[in-house]
Amino acid sequence: MSLDLRRLEEISQNASRPERGIMIDGWSVGLSPSKAKRSRCVNPHYQSVRSFEQNLRSAKAAYAHAKLPCVFRLTPWVADPSIDAALAAHGYQRFDATCVMAMNLSQLRPNTGDAMPANVSPEPDLIQAAQHVATLRGDSDIERDALAQRWSHSATPCLSTIATSNSGAVISHALVIVDDGYAGVFDVVTHADERGRGIGRALLQHALQQAIALGAHTAYLQVMPSNPARRLYERMGFADVYEYWYRALPEDIQHPH
Repeated sequence: MSLDLRRLEEISQNASRPERGIMIDGWSVGLSPSKAKRSRCVNPHYQSVRSFEQNLRSAKAAYAHAKLPCVFRLTPWVADPSIDAALAAHGYQRFDATCVMAMNLSQLRPNTGDAMPANVSPEPDLIQAAQHVATLRGDSDIERDALAQRWSHSATPCLSTIATSNSGAVISHALVIVDDGYAGVFDVVTHADERGRGIGRALLQHALQQAIALGAHTAYLQVMPSNPARRLYERMGFADVYEYWYRALPEDIQHPH
């Protein structure tokens, strides 16, 4: 797969852009209270003018004011690679290494033959979609509201898709954000009692078909190597294209549920 991976990183940043944030000398500081760390972390995108120590003090002050942990996200495109070692020297531990996977959407094949394992349909109300995610994932009200606000204020199309049981209960959700031909897959969650039935695959295929209709040519997603969902993504045609990781002080490391 031939991709401009730096551009893909920019697109993924657009999709996760927090509703609250500041810039600190080339560091993009996300201050969202959402569950997703990528919306409440420092991305040191550009070369800084000030010293690392000065920027770190400013970042820590911003997170203290927002009552959030100070978390850094490091990618292959950090302008100053020495930041990773500098953070380590200050006690910031590396955690939650994450794979970015991508696929050419020409490889996507619709469900054929077997009956659909659930009723799959769009959810046009993004506030309601955030509520579905919160219910399925156990998000707090603050995390739910931050998610709804970010989606509602997105400058690019956000396509929420849900799967419901025969009784009408929402049992799975996926969001696709389309930007410049790239379809980012986010907030994929299925009720624990419904996993292993093919619902996730049916949901993603439906959601990505919507993205294709809006001109998307490439899909991407972010997943930890230990996540069992990786097997589903690989079977669908997704492949690893790069990795990023986080750093934080030990007391501030929050692993996902």
